[in-house]
Amino acid sequence: MAKRKTLPQITPPDSDQIMLTGVAPVSMGERLGWLANQPMQPKRVQRALDIGFWDPMRNQLEMF
Repeated sequence: MAKRKTLPQITPPDSDQIMLTGVAPVSMGERLGWLANQPMQPKRVQRALDIGFWDPMRNQLEMF
């Protein structure tokens, strides 16, 4: 017989914290939507492209 996963328990509200009227906690869907709308970032540091037209040492006016 396979073990069942235990469901995460929701903690009871803390009596020391209050919720303002008209303000709701951020839902998981809102948080994921915000993350999806952020610009993509590379996972590693990108190396500069220093060949061809983008070479900073090349005088680019010599092409014209």
